[in-house]
Amino acid sequence: MALLDIFKKSVSSESQADVLDSTEFENITLYSNNIPADLAETAARFGLNPKQLDFRILAYKTLYRKKDAPKYKELTLLEQEKFFTEENLRNPSLDITQKIKIEIFLRTKASKFPIKMAIGGNKSLTKIMMKIPEQNNIRYHEELYSELVAQIDIRKARLGLLIGFISQRAKEQIKSLISDIQVNAKVSKEYMISICEGLEPIDQNNGELILHYQEKKSDEEEHSELDRVDHGQRNFMHTVKEGELVIELRRFREGRHGRNCKGEVLKFDKMELSGDLEVKVSEDFRVEESDDISYYYALKNGFVYRTDDNHFEIRDELCVDEVSFRSTGSIEAGDDEQDIKINIETKDVLRDAIGQGVKIETSEVKTTGNMGSGAEVVAQKVEIGGQTHQSAKIIADDVTVHLHKGIIEGADVVHVNILENGKIEANKVYVEKLSGGEIVAKEVYLKEVLSNATVYAAEHIEIDILNGNGNKFIIDPKCKKDFKERVEKVEEDITRLREEIKKKTKKIKVLRRKIQNDQENINQINETVLSLKRHNTNVPVSLINKLKSNQENIKEHNSLLKELKDDKMVLEKLDSDLKELINAVFKAEVINHSVWKEFNEVKFKVVEPPVEVSHLFVDGEMSEKITIKTMEDGKYVLERKS
Repeated sequence: MALLDIFKKSVSSESQADVLDSTEFENITLYSNNIPADLAETAARFGLNPKQLDFRILAYKTLYRKKDAPKYKELTLLEQEKFFTEENLRNPSLDITQKIKIEIFLRTKASKFPIKMAIGGNKSLTKIMMKIPEQNNIRYHEELYSELVAQIDIRKARLGLLIGFISQRAKEQIKSLISDIQVNAKVSKEYMISICEGLEPIDQNNGELILHYQEKKSDEEEHSELDRVDHGQRNFMHTVKEGELVIELRRFREGRHGRNCKGEVLKFDKMELSGDLEVKVSEDFRVEESDDISYYYALKNGFVYRTDDNHFEIRDELCVDEVSFRSTGSIEAGDDEQDIKINIETKDVLRDAIGQGVKIETSEVKTTGNMGSGAEVVAQKVEIGGQTHQSAKIIADDVTVHLHKGIIEGADVVHVNILENGKIEANKVYVEKLSGGEIVAKEVYLKEVLSNATVYAAEHIEIDILNGNGNKFIIDPKCKKDFKERVEKVEEDITRLREEIKKKTKKIKVLRRKIQNDQENINQINETVLSLKRHNTNVPVSLINKLKSNQENIKEHNSLLKELKDDKMVLEKLDSDLKELINAVFKAEVINHSVWKEFNEVKFKVVEPPVEVSHLFVDGEMSEKITIKTMEDGKYVLERKS
């Protein structure tokens, strides 16, 4: 509210200092279309301050004319409701004014209105509010409503606002205020009432194409101004989900003038027109249209493709020559609900198909080329036809790589032609040629092993040809990705169940003792009940209750016995599961279908107790299958079979 800060000034404008007792001033009646100016002129003529004058409205006329019309036309009260439509109020060629017949008089104590109020409006004067604060000692009388409405018009007229227009909602609020005064003889709460509402101008819209899919930011892009920007995460390829708002087309819309509560026209700013925007989309979009806006929603998951002539489509497969900071930026379409494939068909064998530092997150990635340094791929399925840099990382369920020097994590199955000093963590691993590096898996199958590799497996290591030395083949049940969590979960279940069994066993003993102690008394009660029934005598409720209590104890006892039996069976199964987890090492094996070379080591790790048993081979040893077993004295030894 900014209208002369009237909310702050209106009470002071009626302060006692502005009230005169003089009877020298004679009332003046005149027609005015600018009351503030006429009050000021009258005050100056009589050497008074305008605040010393007040006025009452005797009558008013609302007049209008079209631009260039010689005369104004008067609107009757009946015509006003039909005339003041949005169409007319926004018509800049209509001039609206009022002539108000007023009587100007000298303000006295008696003329002061009993209800304190303040009027304020927004900057454009399209919304005028009346604020009536809490106040005491207001005397109600039947004319108070009409007097307040008249006072509102006086306050509006003093500010040059159009009078006589109050909405039905405002009338109801005023009636509520008067009822408050009638019941309480005061204003019990603050009232804010809209006493005039004009129309703001509608801005011209020159047409706009909003590409919502480009405005999305990845988690890496959300950073403060003080953060260092990771340019490698910039994403030039954009993915969308089914149902997502992809494009918004706002067509050209002519602006419309407004009008404020003074009746003044509020003009809109005109803009230089641009050419019409046009969007063409494939059947991959659902279109919702209104007069001014078209919304385009994705009907499937995928990449958004845009041609030079604004034709858009959504594809679930991206084919590019390379993914790099320069060409595409990082690509993020990693969502369990999205099935988006990326094919990278590079023609330059010397250039990385997946460039340095970029990140790809999608459902499937396939390339005939290489992965550069610091590159990362997160997907369900990955095929790399070239080689991976030693700092490149793949996180996927199903991975196939020709020459692997980097890192593979979280996989279910991995197929590698040549593993050269790279690292693999997976469930099952198949390697054609192993030269250095590290494998951690549940099962490992190796065609040819050269030198200096370390292989960890939870259950199985199998070698077709061993042509090198310095390799370590280690059986460790903890290699399973979820081994620790599974053991902890089983141990927690065993601890909880043993506590339950302990509590139930104790409760069963208490119930059994009570049932046995009550048995003689229960027998006597049964005999008494039978005797009473034979003599057609009512059985006392106390005896029936004792029998019921005994039956409930027996029922609870039997139920607990059944639960205890079930719990013990579950505990037995959990103990068996824990033993199987811990003793899985005794089912594990290392198989070498060729002759052992010197300095190759096989090691088995027992979980409980923590014991390691190993053997360092010499040239020519013929142990095809190696397992671990427990001797009669409790010691662990490796069993080698040819």
